[in-house]
Amino acid sequence: MNKKITIAIAGNPNCGKTCLFNNLTGAHQKVANWPGVTVEQKTGSFVYQDKEFEVVDLPGTYSLSAYSIEEIVVEKYVCETPPDLIINIVDSTNLERHLVLTAEMLEMGVPMVIALNMMDEAKDLGLNIDIDMMSKMLDVPVVPTVARRNKGTRELLNKIVQLINSPKTPSVTIDYGQEIEKSISSLIPLLPDIDTKLSKHIRIVMLLSGRHTLPEDVDTPELRRNVEKARTKLERTFAEKIENIFDGRWFGFANGIARMCVKKSRQTKFNVTEKIDDFLTHPVLGLLIFAACMWLTFQLVFTLGNPLAGMMETGVELLKVSVSSILPDNFIRSLLVDGIISGVGGVIVFLPNILLLFLAIGFLEDTGYMARAAFVTDRIMLRMGLHGKSFIPMIVGFGCTVPAIMATRSLDTKRDRIVTALITPFMSCSAKLPVYSLFITTFFVPKLRTPVLFSIYFFGIMVAIIMANILGFLFFGKEKSPLLMELPPYRLPTFRSVITHMWMRAWMYIKKAGTLILVAAIAIWFLSNYPKTDITSVSENENVKIQIENSYAGQIGKFIEPVFKPLGFDWKGSIALLTGFAAKEVVVSTLGVIYGTGDSDEASESLQTALQNDSVFGKNPLVAYTFMVFVLLYVPCLAVVAVFLKEFGFRWTTFMVFYTSIVAWIFAYGVKIVGSIFI
Repeated sequence: MNKKITIAIAGNPNCGKTCLFNNLTGAHQKVANWPGVTVEQKTGSFVYQDKEFEVVDLPGTYSLSAYSIEEIVVEKYVCETPPDLIINIVDSTNLERHLVLTAEMLEMGVPMVIALNMMDEAKDLGLNIDIDMMSKMLDVPVVPTVARRNKGTRELLNKIVQLINSPKTPSVTIDYGQEIEKSISSLIPLLPDIDTKLSKHIRIVMLLSGRHTLPEDVDTPELRRNVEKARTKLERTFAEKIENIFDGRWFGFANGIARMCVKKSRQTKFNVTEKIDDFLTHPVLGLLIFAACMWLTFQLVFTLGNPLAGMMETGVELLKVSVSSILPDNFIRSLLVDGIISGVGGVIVFLPNILLLFLAIGFLEDTGYMARAAFVTDRIMLRMGLHGKSFIPMIVGFGCTVPAIMATRSLDTKRDRIVTALITPFMSCSAKLPVYSLFITTFFVPKLRTPVLFSIYFFGIMVAIIMANILGFLFFGKEKSPLLMELPPYRLPTFRSVITHMWMRAWMYIKKAGTLILVAAIAIWFLSNYPKTDITSVSENENVKIQIENSYAGQIGKFIEPVFKPLGFDWKGSIALLTGFAAKEVVVSTLGVIYGTGDSDEASESLQTALQNDSVFGKNPLVAYTFMVFVLLYVPCLAVVAVFLKEFGFRWTTFMVFYTSIVAWIFAYGVKIVGSIFI
């Protein structure tokens, strides 16, 4: 076989790219991130007619503009490292919209074949598409397909092989008009020679339209100056933004092709999608339906997932007991049981929730409902400086912040992803509930417990709203991308697509987050167990208490005690907060050890009594409430930090760790000051 042939699959969101990618590559897939960004890069390989192909599934995008990360990725890939061939997937039910991207890519000088997908739905809508005419007008092969049923794949492969054996680039050119073509011609001589398949004409078009920036080594000041001058002149001539000028040319081309090639029969089937959308996108009813869908999702993820997680946790505990019974009580046993097994187990127990969450999200996405959910919540989220799609990760955060951070991948822009991820930890995840239960039960009378718990959850939402606006303004100014959402027709998802979607993301979680958690868990184990202290007490709980107080963790707790003194906490509360970095539930068990009760259960009466008799907490509900506010807002657990690092890199993760802790201190101190006025 000759060298690998690179194929890029491009198309709008919801056009069937993933189905076709799975049809071509099967199980020979791998997922990574595009260099420098958190957008997924899916690649795969297959062999056909003795030729070896590598397939790159480009992110779904409506155009090659620079609004979203996905658009930037596609533009840079096509312009800087053009593939041998592009499979452009076009939704046959919406040619006017989907052919805009086709128009932008036609002049790239890269061989292209169009997969005219969802032909079954076009037929149901009474659309008759002249395939031959479309192929002639676009000067590229056009193959009708139904990707979710694997129809037309063989014909598509045959066309691909023909193009590889006899390469042919599209000869179609877009009519940009006399004024624009004049500007292009004047700029071409200024463009340095670049070793690329792209013509100078299309490079100037991309520069003028704002779609592309040149590499630094060929981006001359003279070219940059003249491009800006030409853009300003064209905007004055046409009295509109340069981006809109080029968008109009490409849309006009796409609309013309659609009008010439599509005929609609007199009798069309009842459009179920439009009728359903009358309810699902209704301003009030749509929100209620969305709330019901989220409730069902959480019932699946947490009601079914928690028992499964409990079974896995039981398995981890049995493994710890087994290893403890086999090995003598020494350094190795402590490292394996308390460090490695506990660290890895802390990741594995999340797996059922992760799998079920992505199963539900994958199903909702493939049916076309998620676009409706973003649409109906957009009006609310705009008040937070975000878009409707940000609402999904925030809701997920009430269950677990780990999948919530991972769910930010569904957002379109870097701004929305980062801001949403930075405020999601303020949602009260289920791991914080044991801490709330302990302190609310201990310090508040029964009739106040429900209002106090509700106020904690509501407090987190209010802080998230405040910080979303502040973070968005500080780091991104007024930068916002237009919320361009297409409402695709409803479809029954394929089992293969949903399962593949679920498993690939779950495996990434296990492989990446698990490794980081393991290293950090061992570090926390070491800090809590060393240096060893000579203990003479006969009480095991007292022995553990003394060991922790004199360990590196205890020394750190006393060292940072001055930071928490203004909030009303001493070194004991500081240690609990420190160990809570591993998992928020650990705050309760740490307090049990420190106060000598040995109880990790938040309902433990002995721990409640110890807290009530404590010189710091005493019987003061304000200190308890301040402590809960700090737990609500400060740096999330180790698993969240690990996933955040994977998704956004070291710089943003470091910021998140310090910023959440600072926000927690400020708001907790504010609660103490305001509360002291009334209590």
